[in-house]
Amino acid sequence: MRWRILVVIAIALLGAGCSDDQGTTTTEGVAPGDDVVFGEGSLPETIPDGFPLPAGSAVGSTMVVNKTGFTEAIVRISAELGISAEFFNQSLAQGGFAVVSSEATDDGWLIVFTMDSARGTIDLTEPMQGISQAVVRYNVP
Repeated sequence: MRWRILVVIAIALLGAGCSDDQGTTTTEGVAPGDDVVFGEGSLPETIPDGFPLPAGSAVGSTMVVNKTGFTEAIVRISAELGISAEFFNQSLAQGGFAVVSSEATDDGWLIVFTMDSARGTIDLTEPMQGISQAVVRYNVP
């Protein structure tokens, strides 16, 4: 009985801790029982060296699913949406990443990229004028 309670608590905490840029819960890349590590302030080691971040950006919350390597990081950027999208499009290619697609969405900009066999996305929005937010997901299943 005790282990069932612990499983329910763990699943509730996992769901509460994984949120996207809109504040809603996301479980993309996360399965019950996965070892999930939360952090903030710097990109996790699971994101390759050389991943570009614009000057004036700040890494907020991060999440790594150890079992799969799925990584998510929320980055605030002191620049408008278009400037941030242009930065990532140019800098990813210069850093050895391949940009698969980059296009405007209804509420921002979505960039899909790869490096070696891993796939990643950068979901850009502009929550306030002159400030962009990038939700970086790497090793997307």
